[in-house]
Amino acid sequence: MSWSIRRKLGNTPVSPAASTEDVGTQDRLLPTGRLEAFSDGVFAIAITLLVIELHVPTAHLVSGLEGEWPRYLGYFVSFAFIGGVWIAHSNMTRFLKAADPDLMRLNLSLLLFVSFLPFTTAVAATHLFASNLALHDLTVSSTPERVAVVLFGLNLTLAALMLYLMLRHAGRTPEVAADDLAEEELRAFAQQRRSAVLLQASATVVGVFLPLLAVIFYLALAIFYVIDPIRLIRTRSRRQATTKGNTAEN
Repeated sequence: MSWSIRRKLGNTPVSPAASTEDVGTQDRLLPTGRLEAFSDGVFAIAITLLVIELHVPTAHLVSGLEGEWPRYLGYFVSFAFIGGVWIAHSNMTRFLKAADPDLMRLNLSLLLFVSFLPFTTAVAATHLFASNLALHDLTVSSTPERVAVVLFGLNLTLAALMLYLMLRHAGRTPEVAADDLAEEELRAFAQQRRSAVLLQASATVVGVFLPLLAVIFYLALAIFYVIDPIRLIRTRSRRQATTKGNTAEN
């Protein structure tokens, strides 16, 4: 990055003419180090807990593995989703110089819904076609299956919503964003995540009628969450390289 992403709080001396409001604002800001460390720890624990719900067949290996397919599907959905949120969260913190109390509370809310995912994943995996687990015996979905998949979708939607609100808040708060260019990047990122929230909510609505199709949509969106931030980073890097090259030629 061409601008300073990390700035120590308190390095710039406060002049006697500084307003009380400015001093109070600085007192409310915290370094992002603890926010990142705590968040990474929660992401790591949540993504590890997912594997606990995968059971090892004790007999008839092939049929046993086939019967566990809802758990594998739920695992891949949640693993990809948490991984995508972690990538987006890491990308966001690159543009921050500090964290204010509102950002900390939003981050805590995000971690609340992320840490809840192992439970809702297990609920969806347990009740998704619970009466006919074999792939060739799929039947019409029951009410428990629909409730389980919608609960899972609501969890995913609320986590995606919290990430969007974090990005929007950071992009609108000059004291939090590293500089003007960082604010622009955060606002653009927030706009993209808003679309992701709407898609996730729409997929959850599908779960009311077609649970299995909704879970497949969840998986597709989760993979998108992983790929899209990486794509954006590469696109911006190429754009910056092109801009620097044009500047050097001039």
